[in-house]
Amino acid sequence: MLRRILSVVVCAVVITSVGGVVVVAAASSQDTKTASEVRDLSQTGFTPQPYGSDIRFKVGTIVQPDEKESTKVVVATQDKLEKAFGVVVTTNDLPITISSNTAANQVFVATDGSRDALVTSENGPIKAGDSLAISSLSGTLMKSTYKQRILFGKALASFDGKNNAIGSTTLKDTKGNAFKQVGIGVIPISIEIMKNPETKSTKANLPEKLQRIGRLIAEKPISPIRIYISMAVVTITIVIALVLLYAGVRSAIISIGRNPLSKKSILRGLLQVILTSVLVLIIGLFTVYLLLRL
Repeated sequence: MLRRILSVVVCAVVITSVGGVVVVAAASSQDTKTASEVRDLSQTGFTPQPYGSDIRFKVGTIVQPDEKESTKVVVATQDKLEKAFGVVVTTNDLPITISSNTAANQVFVATDGSRDALVTSENGPIKAGDSLAISSLSGTLMKSTYKQRILFGKALASFDGKNNAIGSTTLKDTKGNAFKQVGIGVIPISIEIMKNPETKSTKANLPEKLQRIGRLIAEKPISPIRIYISMAVVTITIVIALVLLYAGVRSAIISIGRNPLSKKSILRGLLQVILTSVLVLIIGLFTVYLLLRL
C-alpha cells in the first residue's frame, strides 16, 4: 500500500513541476507581448529634446504634443493620457503653480531615463516601486490603479502628500465642486510608458485584495491572467497534498488494525507521506512565486 502511495506522490510532484514550467513559459510569452506594446506606445530619446511652448513650465511637468503645432508642447491632461510622452527637465524657475501665461519660450523634454516629476496624492500615498499615471491635476502624476489604461512610469521614491509636499491644491469635479484636497510634490521617477497590465481584457476586474496580494508578492503590477493561473496552481497543489495526506492516514489506520505489531514501521511510512505532502505544497507555492515574480 505504501509503495502505491509513494508512486502517486512521485507522479504528483512531476505533474506539479511540469505544470509550473508551462505556466511560467506562458507568462513569459505574455510579458513579451506586453514589451512589444510598450515599444509601440513609448517615444524614445536618449537626451532631452527642445520644444517650443506658449507657457512656462515648472521642472517635472508632464507634457504632451500641441495638437496645432507638433514642435510645441502643452500640459498633459488625463482625458488624453495616451498622448503624454515626456517630462520637462529645464525651464525658468517658477513657484508651485504648474504653468503660467508668459512670453513664448523653449523647454527641454526627456522621454526616457530617471527624471524628477511632479506628483500628487490623489490616489493615496506613493511608495517607491508604484506605477504612476496622469492625475486629475494636469501635468502631474499619481499612483495608478486598474482604472488607468496607460502608465507613465514608476516611482523611485515615496511621497505621502504631507511631509515632503511642496504645495497643495483642491481638486474639482466637472461641475466645479471641490471634492478632494491633495498634496503636490516632486520625486524621481523612471519613465516607462506602457499599457496598464491590470486593465487587460477580462470578463471582470479582480478584487482589490487580490490585486494588493499580487503586487505585494511581485513588487510590481500583475496582469489578471497571472493571478488567475496562480490561484489555479495553488488550488491544485492543495488538493493533491490533501489527497495524499488522506490516503496515507487512511492506509496507516487500516494497516495498524490488521497488524498491530507493525505499528512502528507503519507510522514511519505515514510520516514519510506527510512530509511528501508538505513537499508537494512547497513546490506548488514556489511555482506560484516564480510565476508572479518573473
